[in-house]
Amino acid sequence: MISEGKTQRAIREHFRFVASDGLRRRMLDRTLQAQKTSQSTIPAPSEPLIRRIVMKSAIAKSAVAAAVVIAAVVLSVGFWDRSIPSAYAIEQTVEALQNVRFLHLVTHGETGQIEDERWIEIGADGFQVHYRQESPGYDFGVIEDGESTAVYRHEKQAVIIHDRNDMQFQWVGKLGEAFEDLRQNGKVLEEDSTYRGQRAHKVWWPFLSAECYVDPATKLPLAIGDTEMSYEVPPAGTFEIVIPEGYAVLDKRPGAEPGPLPDWLREEEEARARGSDAFGLGTHALANGDFATAAENFELAVQASPRRNWAWFWLGSAYYGLEQYDVAIAKFTKVLEIFKAYGGGGDKPLEYCNYARGLAYAHLGMQAEAEADLVVCLPAMVRTLRIPSSGSMFEYAENPLIRYGEYKPTEAEIVAKMVDRLRLITGQNFGYDPEATAEENEAAIAAWEQWFQTDGQIRVPLEAAL
Repeated sequence: MISEGKTQRAIREHFRFVASDGLRRRMLDRTLQAQKTSQSTIPAPSEPLIRRIVMKSAIAKSAVAAAVVIAAVVLSVGFWDRSIPSAYAIEQTVEALQNVRFLHLVTHGETGQIEDERWIEIGADGFQVHYRQESPGYDFGVIEDGESTAVYRHEKQAVIIHDRNDMQFQWVGKLGEAFEDLRQNGKVLEEDSTYRGQRAHKVWWPFLSAECYVDPATKLPLAIGDTEMSYEVPPAGTFEIVIPEGYAVLDKRPGAEPGPLPDWLREEEEARARGSDAFGLGTHALANGDFATAAENFELAVQASPRRNWAWFWLGSAYYGLEQYDVAIAKFTKVLEIFKAYGGGGDKPLEYCNYARGLAYAHLGMQAEAEADLVVCLPAMVRTLRIPSSGSMFEYAENPLIRYGEYKPTEAEIVAKMVDRLRLITGQNFGYDPEATAEENEAAIAAWEQWFQTDGQIRVPLEAAL
């Protein structure tokens, strides 16, 4: 095998261009990997859901062969022929995002109507400067002008104004942290995929727990999950607080003239406070296995906030723990209905919830319903074996203490637990043990991937446990 040093010199001397450290490292890695692959009779397992590339002939250990390998690498990154697209690397998207000043985010409903639309201006320091949100599905809007935050309650024909320091709405609060997470932990799932008929790279963004489609030309995301993204300058007045005609103004900023608090707002605030207290008690009771107390408190929480997904989900988990599976199914179904109506879900699965409901169906002997729920979870479950962050929501759903930072599973724990779930719902066991060697676990993961591609059948035992 040609040494790393000789390969570096060949790249530098033969093609005579200066590459960045990152690009040079990627070229070298690809060259060395190509040489390594050519000498192996067993192809190395590749990333899940990414096309597999198999070397069909051996490459001789010669200078000519080395030049061919290097040329192939250069071709892949676009220096040999400019008509060939350059290789995509996640850091290109991170760098492009760091130059973005405006974000325009739109989520559509099933019939194509806008369910949620947001404009965000980002300052030079990477923090949000101005914000606007319109959510017709919630009959709700927000404008943040940099000093004040105006909350529009259209059904009440009222605007509640807060000091920005007391109330701020955000799409992603720590943008810098999110970008760095993409750089460090993001995974390219598929190059040259498509998004709504447009060529795009598919990327997994752990911080957002979502797939991201990237424009190959601009390197900027076209969509994250169900949210479409663009970067144009917003229309004039977008971030200006304007009071619609006939709307009452409730000014809650420090120093403002205090006015009478409407009954509806007082009742809402009191209910929200009660619901928040009950939610906290419910999560800790659930984590401690006190299912009756958890159910009692989550019932209060959903009364106070009827669209609070996690309250509904953990209410279902509490009833599951009480072995009231029919009630649990009703609560899990409510979560899916909220996700479909207000989360842009459409017919897409909410994997952690479909998984829980599928097990509840299995307990009632409703095999067809159980399989329908569980089969849609398999892609995310198998992908977690390679990309542990893909399974983070399963862990969050299973242990509410993660919400409060009181527990944080390691990547090894996430993978091990996902393997246990796969064993449970498939009846298969291809191994995987955190105490095993890396080679043994690699073989186990490859076996699970092969099973998913060739079989992928659900076999639910009736004694399934959440």
